[in-house]
Amino acid sequence: MPIPRNRFTLLALLWLAAGIYSLLFREAGGGVPPFPHFDKVAHFALFFAQFWLCAKAFIREKRAIPYRGLLLCALVYALLSEWAQAAFTATRQGSWGDGAADMAGAAAALWLAHRVNAAKNNQLIQ
Repeated sequence: MPIPRNRFTLLALLWLAAGIYSLLFREAGGGVPPFPHFDKVAHFALFFAQFWLCAKAFIREKRAIPYRGLLLCALVYALLSEWAQAAFTATRQGSWGDGAADMAGAAAALWLAHRVNAAKNNQLIQ
């Protein structure tokens, strides 16, 4: 299935670049997080935004959202980003908890996209 060409695809690519930069090339600060497990919330939000933008690109084109493909991409991205953090950074570490938060964010975004898409389609039919 070809990738949609619209502003949401561009935004998704820019968000991906920002996410890779923040996870791999920007060293973690030594400050105290605002609350316990703040990093899990950040991972959830990062992946939620990424996969919402991806799904929105398909919604904008009025095409079926490839849920399985996007979830597979989320899994690969989560595994690779956690491995890369563990292997290539000095101030970050790979974590199964972060990977779970990544996948939860992606799943929540795709669930929301499904609900929004279904609501739009029902509204158009009635």
